[in-house]
Amino acid sequence: MSLNPNTANLRGLCIIRSLVIAGQFGAVFYAETQLGWLLPYVMLKLLLAAISVFAVFSWWRSFRSWPVTDIELFVHLCVDIVGFSAVLYFSGGANNPFISYLLVPLCISAATLAWAYAWTLSALACAAYSLLLFFFIPLEAVAPLHHQHGMSPNTHILGMWASFLVSALLISYFVFKMAQRLRQRENELARSREHRLQDEQMLAVATLAAGTAHEFGTPLSTMKVILEDLAEQNTTEDAEDIRLLEQQLDHCKDILNKLVSTARDLSEGEVISINAGDYLAELAERWQVLRPACELQTEISADTAALALRLDGTVSQAILNLLNNAADVSPDHIGLALSHSSSELIFAIKDRGPGLSPEQASILTKAFISTKGKGRGLGLFLSHATANRYGGTLSWQQREGGGSQVELILPLDKIQRPA
Repeated sequence: MSLNPNTANLRGLCIIRSLVIAGQFGAVFYAETQLGWLLPYVMLKLLLAAISVFAVFSWWRSFRSWPVTDIELFVHLCVDIVGFSAVLYFSGGANNPFISYLLVPLCISAATLAWAYAWTLSALACAAYSLLLFFFIPLEAVAPLHHQHGMSPNTHILGMWASFLVSALLISYFVFKMAQRLRQRENELARSREHRLQDEQMLAVATLAAGTAHEFGTPLSTMKVILEDLAEQNTTEDAEDIRLLEQQLDHCKDILNKLVSTARDLSEGEVISINAGDYLAELAERWQVLRPACELQTEISADTAALALRLDGTVSQAILNLLNNAADVSPDHIGLALSHSSSELIFAIKDRGPGLSPEQASILTKAFISTKGKGRGLGLFLSHATANRYGGTLSWQQREGGGSQVELILPLDKIQRPA
C-alpha cells in the first residue's frame, strides 16, 4: 500500500533530523575535547537530547494509521527551526557555521506544503537568524589542548564548508525525493479522475443501452409476426429470404436477452467458470453466427487450453467488438490467438487491414471516436473499459507483414479459477 505523501515526507524529515543530531553531538564533543571552547555543554547536551526524544516520537508517529496532515508537518518543521536555533544560541549564534541548516526546513516546506506554510516558516527562520545576530553565547576558546606546529585551516571556515556540504546533500537528495512523491501523488489523482470520467461515460452508455434494448422488444415482435404472415402467404421463391430474416430476428432477440442476462449477472457478481479452450471455441462459434461471411482462424496451445477461467460477460463482448473491428477492415484474414504467461492471459486479435497510425491508436480508447466512417466509436472504448476493470490493458501494435494486432491482456490472478 502506498504511503500518504506527508507521512513519507515526515519519515524523510526524521532521517534528516537524525543525521543533524548526530552531527551536532559530534561537533559538541569535538569542541569540548579538542578545541577547548568555553560553552554551556550541559545545556547543549540537554537540548540535543530533547530534540532526539522528539525525533524518536516523530518516527513512531509516522507508523500510525492516521495520516499526517499539512499542518502537522508544518509543526514538525517549526520545531526543527526553534530547537536548532536554541542550540545555535548556546554555541555562537549567527557565528556558528552550522546556521545554514536553517535553509533545509525552508526547502522542505517550499517543496511539500502550501505557500502560506512556506512563507510562515520563512519568516520564522529569518526572525531566528536575525535574533541570533545579536543574542547568543559567544564561542570563547582557551589555550588549545594539543599544541600543533605549522599552519592549520581556520576552524570557522572548515565548519562553514562542512555545513554547506551537508545542507547541499540533504536538500539535493531528500527534497528531491519529497517532491517526487508529490508528483507521484498528482499522477495517481490524474489517473483516478480519468477513470472516474470513463466510469461516468460507461454509465451513460449503459443507461442508453438499457433503454434501447427495452424499446427494441416491441418492433422486433411486430416484425416477427409480419414475417410469419408473409411466410404463409408467399411463394416458395421468397421462402429462403423470409427464413433468413426470421433467423436474423431471432438472433437479435437472443442478443437482447444476452444483454439483459449479462447485466443481471454483473449486478449480482455472477461469473462463468470454463476452460480456456472451450471459451475460445464458444467465442469463435458465437462470432461466426454474427459474421458468417468471414473466416476466423483460432490459435491456442495445449497448456493454455487447460487453464480454468472465471469471467463475466463483458470479456466476451469486448473480444467480439475487437473481432468486428478487424472484420470491417479485413474480412478474409482474421485471427484470434489465446496464450498466457506466468501472470497474464493474452487475447490477440489479428487482421490484414491498413493498420493505424500512433496518433489514431492513442485516441481509440475515448468514447464516440472512430476511424471508420460508419463506426460509432464505442467498440474499443468498451473493450478498454473492460480491460481496466480487470486491472489489465488493451494494446495495439503493427502486425508483421501488414495489418494490426490488438491484444487484450488480463491478469491471471483476477480471472483464473482456483484449483
